Amino acid sequence: MLKALVVDDEYLVRTGIRETIDWPAYGVEIVGEADNGEDGLELALRHRPDVILTDIRMPFMNGLEFIERIKENRLEAGIIVLSGYDEFQYAQAALKLGASSYLLKPVDTAELAASVRKLGLQVREQARERAHYGELKNELPQVASKFWLDLLHGRLREEEDISRRSALLPRIGQTSLAAVVVRRKERSAAASVTASDAASTPAPELGERHLTPLLEAHSVRAEALVPSGPDEWTVVAAAGGDPAAWLARLRAFGYGIVGLSAENGLPKLAVGIGKPADRLAQLHYSYGDAQEAAFKAASSLGGVWYAEDEAETATRREIRGALAYIREHYASNITVEMVASEVFVSPTHLMHLFRKELNKTFYECLTERRIEEAKRMLRDPKYRVYEVSDRVGFGDSKYFSQIFKKLTGMTPSEYAKREG
Repeated sequence: MLKALVVDDEYLVRTGIRETIDWPAYGVEIVGEADNGEDGLELALRHRPDVILTDIRMPFMNGLEFIERIKENRLEAGIIVLSGYDEFQYAQAALKLGASSYLLKPVDTAELAASVRKLGLQVREQARERAHYGELKNELPQVASKFWLDLLHGRLREEEDISRRSALLPRIGQTSLAAVVVRRKERSAAASVTASDAASTPAPELGERHLTPLLEAHSVRAEALVPSGPDEWTVVAAAGGDPAAWLARLRAFGYGIVGLSAENGLPKLAVGIGKPADRLAQLHYSYGDAQEAAFKAASSLGGVWYAEDEAETATRREIRGALAYIREHYASNITVEMVASEVFVSPTHLMHLFRKELNKTFYECLTERRIEEAKRMLRDPKYRVYEVSDRVGFGDSKYFSQIFKKLTGMTPSEYAKREG
């Protein structure tokens, strides 16, 4: 049975609504009556009706206030306003507040009964849809992970199946995607990932809490980040636009995660970048490329390899050394001249390498590292903004705040309040 509540200060109106309509014949039960909005709200909270019939002009709490309070308490009832001819403006205001419809007094009983049943059924259906959506939302991470794993491992190749399953997920924004495999270096190069491997728990030192901040720091748009095997995570990254630009961002991310693992005493990591796939059905080819590249990266000095790289060049060793120096000495007043001397190249050549390999300037990389560390510190309430500014190498807290907002979209104080 649908549940209805009547709120009207006129006794005869309430009695007429209750007595002149055979409510059970319409599948409706009148669960309560009130002569003012205050008592009506109490009854609504108690009975959780599907439909509420309410007058506008009532003592203590009028109909408009009553509707506002109903919405504030997130009651999902449909609301029908019973309005006199001289109350039309109030009825319009009620509709803006969230009422479903209004009926003019004197009310036609057949029209009222039909309206209550129709609205009640709509409310019930919407409640079922919300519950179903809630279940899907809870299952979405598992559904998404299974979808991407099936693509990566080549178990999902038919366009029709891909379209059907992707419809359940957030819209995939890019058509050109590249797989990026991040795994432990010491894993055997002969190891292969099977369907059973994909269900295994990845190494605890790898995970979203490490990978996601670095993806954001290097402006890598990730469509997915999934544990794809023992000791392995795979990033499905956007690879559209300028090939040099997206590859530079992915290399920078790779050097970042390799440097982070070394800095924190974690097992050494290798990062393999696959050639981009223009269709989801071809993503398993990019994943295969990325795995092979990760095997090569595991035996290289830099720890990062693109599928089309032929050998680790001196250029990449110099970049790796410079990034490692930045990661360790970011809090000091370091300059490009100081870092260039550490990797045995001229400052001009080093700046050229940063632009060529990472599509960034030396000082952009230094600033990103400082902001990355600042975020970590701001999540700890014991640090003040001026302390963070000093500790990460900015010194001037006003300048630090300007740069932080430019890169994150919020001030350090706002970030600390939201994330702390």
